[in-house]
Order: sequence, then C-alpha cells, then structure tokens
Amino acid sequence: MKKINLAVLLLVMALGVAGCTKQPANTPAPAPAPVPETSEIKEDVSQVPEDPAGTETQSETPAGDVITDDQALSAIQSYCYANNPDLESMEQSGEYEIYWSVESSSENEIVVLFRSYTAAQIRYYIDPKTGDTYVTELVPGIIDEEQKTDETLNVRDYL
Repeated sequence: MKKINLAVLLLVMALGVAGCTKQPANTPAPAPAPVPETSEIKEDVSQVPEDPAGTETQSETPAGDVITDDQALSAIQSYCYANNPDLESMEQSGEYEIYWSVESSSENEIVVLFRSYTAAQIRYYIDPKTGDTYVTELVPGIIDEEQKTDETLNVRDYL
C-alpha cells in the first residue's frame, strides 16, 4: 500500500510541476538567478501610471521603467499559455479551477500566484525594475512548504 501511495504522490508532483512549465526534452534547465534580499534593495522608484485602456505594449515599457502589477499579471499569463498551449482551452472549459492573481506588491517585488489545474500553487517573484523572475511551487497536501524551483524568466519577454 505504501508503494501505491508513493507512486500516486510522485505522479501528482510531476503533474504539478508540468502545470505551467514545458521545456523541450533536450534543453537543460536554466540556472537559477540570484535572489536579492528585500533589505538590499532600497532605491526609490516612481510608479508607472496605469493604462486603463489596456493599450500598453512592450515598446512602451523600456528596460528602465518599472513593471506594474497589471503588466506582471498579464506577462505571467502569457508565459503560462506559451509554455502550455492547452492551458487556455482548459481554463475556458470551466472544468478546472485555474486562476492568476497578484498576491502581493511592493516597490521591490511583485508576487503573482498561478493556481494550476493540478491544484499546485505556483508563485512568480518578479523584480519590477528588471523583470527578473524566479518561481516557487506549493502543492497542498503533497508539498506542504513552498519550494523554489530551477525555473527563471524575465517577464519583459512576455509583455
């Protein structure tokens, strides 16, 4: 019975990791980016005005500008759709509980939560100045503590 439970646990963990990530088989995982401590970043940065019409594009957000919460949320959604082409149709079907939300935001870090169809909670920790992002995963009932993954990206690539 323990072997069956272990096999089920491993299967669910594998599905959780695959929930928002997809790499070609021969591509090595990228090296994790260094994560700055919040206390190390003390630079005062002014906010970029929100775009109520939703007309911002990547060209309007040069590398020196600060990423807004809405831009971060949109970029993470685009990233997940790009890495899992079936995700959008799964979301639209209504059969799965899939959502994204800005969990917290400060001048130093934006945290976007992605709730995968596997019930995994994937958090994207975004530096609003650079766009550099690292990823953590928590699977309630299986992985009870948030764990940093090897996955990194720059959200500016998905704006």
